[in-house]
Amino acid sequence: MQTTKVERVRGVRDILPNTYHIDKQIKNALSDSFESYGYRPIDVPLIEYTELYLKKSGEDIVSRLYDFIYRNRRLCLRPEFTASVVRAYLDNFQEIPLPVRLYYTGPVFRYEKPQKERYRQFTQMGIELIGAKGAIADAEVISMACQGLDSLGLTEYQMFIGHVGVINKFLDHLELDTRLRSFLLTQMETLRKEGKQVVENLLSEIYPAFQKNSSAQQQPGKNITTKKITDLLQNLEEEEARTAIFEFLESMNIELSSTREPEEIVDRLLVKIKHQNQTKQLNQALDFMTELSQLKGEPNAVLKETEKLLSAYSIDDYGLKQLQDILESLDAFNVDKNRINIDLGISRGLQYYTGMVFEISDSNLGERKLCGGGRYDDLIVSLGGKETPATGFSYVMEELRQVLAEKSHLNINNYQFVEILVVGMSSDDYVYTVEIAEKLRKLGLRIETDIIGRNIENNIEYAVKHNIPFLIILNSVEQQDSKVLLQNLESGEKQNLELNEVVKS
Repeated sequence: MQTTKVERVRGVRDILPNTYHIDKQIKNALSDSFESYGYRPIDVPLIEYTELYLKKSGEDIVSRLYDFIYRNRRLCLRPEFTASVVRAYLDNFQEIPLPVRLYYTGPVFRYEKPQKERYRQFTQMGIELIGAKGAIADAEVISMACQGLDSLGLTEYQMFIGHVGVINKFLDHLELDTRLRSFLLTQMETLRKEGKQVVENLLSEIYPAFQKNSSAQQQPGKNITTKKITDLLQNLEEEEARTAIFEFLESMNIELSSTREPEEIVDRLLVKIKHQNQTKQLNQALDFMTELSQLKGEPNAVLKETEKLLSAYSIDDYGLKQLQDILESLDAFNVDKNRINIDLGISRGLQYYTGMVFEISDSNLGERKLCGGGRYDDLIVSLGGKETPATGFSYVMEELRQVLAEKSHLNINNYQFVEILVVGMSSDDYVYTVEIAEKLRKLGLRIETDIIGRNIENNIEYAVKHNIPFLIILNSVEQQDSKVLLQNLESGEKQNLELNEVVKS
């Protein structure tokens, strides 16, 4: 009876030997780059409590978690590294002097529709700089991202730097519901590429009360008097609204009897009223974000346009001053100014970013993103630590490998894992072949032996198919002192050499 073949899980893939070796080379180059800045390696578990990512990761990642219950514990596969590294910092590094410089590499998991070169399991490699604030720290991180790419030979890229503090400050003022705020932060790219109409349609799906025209007529059947009252309370300052409610209840001789304090009841009522219909705030947010998302390009020109926009919306320019400081600090790292752009439409979809954010894209391959990151000063507090600034970035290794292949910087099909195949004339020669192979390995060569008894012709065919360039054929009866016959399988040339001479050939 034939058994059913067990298929590979959809959305993941096998990393075969040639590709594995290329990944190893990329990781080694990036590790050397990171360590030249004083960063130390760390690894964290594949599995974490789901709560770790519910705190601050944002809807874009939370909705794609591999999330499950096991023995009454809610667990997930890590969807990214930053939250896990911060958790490890809180567990292990709080007693050492700041800053803490760490780098990592490993698989992460997100449940999304598989696409070409996009998988549900992929590999991130990046750094976290914990305990340093200011432009110099941000510039170090950006510079490291550039130098890592340079070390791989990927020098045709453009950098886009933004600041989520600009949009966060505006959304803070609107006091939007957390879910709606999170949704908006994930839509900056959509606003830029597909337009406001698309985002409005998406917003209507998750928030049916939304009306594209904030002055639209209320729905039939809605109590007009109730609407007038709630509109009045929504437009009052919080303390004024609280006083108005208490005075109204007192004038009607209504007492609040409950297990809760009257103040708590009124505060909960105010929150509900404030969030009852946020159409006006949502329209304001979309108008501002639409304009902001278009501000992208040469730094000086974009900063001037952004100043005008912030002034029109009465928002301070603190975020822009931080960007200017970062640009000045990048000069110290000799980052090419021609590669630097300001892009106020970057949000990166993660709620934990608080300041500078950046992405680097290959300018010749459709602006394919090579890496990204930013500052997240509130994450450590949200995970139970004391206030600690932090910043970092990560590469997607599969993306780097693909870009390197497309640019012909590497060939994943021709790596020579084995340099010499050592074989015997017959099975009686196997002990002798092992002895010679061991001596050659101690001289630093990668050696394979025939262990299944192929004939010479089949061994040559095997070596060619496995990209093994040299062959040594041994006969234990006719040992030539310490010499062996080395055959170049491409040219056919044969040489009778001492073992130490084989290394030099």
